[in-house]
Amino acid sequence: MARAAYNAHAFLPARSMVKTARVRLSPAGLEVTGTDGYAIGQDTAPLEDYAGPPGGVTLHVDREALADLDGAGRKDKKGYGRFEIAPGDGLIFRPANNDVPTAAQDASDQADERLWEMLDSLFTRLGGRPSAVPELVAFDPALLARFSKVKAPKGKDGLGRALDMLVYDSKEPILCRIGPTFRGVIMPIDRDVHAENVGPEGLW
Repeated sequence: MARAAYNAHAFLPARSMVKTARVRLSPAGLEVTGTDGYAIGQDTAPLEDYAGPPGGVTLHVDREALADLDGAGRKDKKGYGRFEIAPGDGLIFRPANNDVPTAAQDASDQADERLWEMLDSLFTRLGGRPSAVPELVAFDPALLARFSKVKAPKGKDGLGRALDMLVYDSKEPILCRIGPTFRGVIMPIDRDVHAENVGPEGLW
């Protein structure tokens, strides 16, 4: 849970036009997604037991709540805390070590459902396309840097996980993975506009 909250937090900067992250609990596990509209970070964590609607429960929380959940999860050394979610009200994380519970108010009234539907469709659409001829792609380094903050389990060689990118088109959003649970999307820069800004010496 701490890793999922931390990773989503990295994709919801303080000056983001999107003010909330989405938290979902379902039989499939915990899913936390953060975005500012230019890059998306989504991570998951397994649930030992789920007792709720079959379709899951969804609410939105602010940036501060994500940081609180990250901190509470890291302090819970037993690792078997309990979530309680009430859409319209909020969520409570009760650590297994009997520490003080962490609460977050439901901020779904600040969420634009059309935006979240569009972001969900990106994962579906980009993940199911056939391979295509590679193209030159340009990124905003600040957006790309967010992926360097993602926490993921180490590989078999003990080294960190690589950023694995699925690139179809230089003007399409790029689907990204880091490790077994984290997925993301990053918007590339229009290279024609970039060429006008930096000139031919700044391009390949």
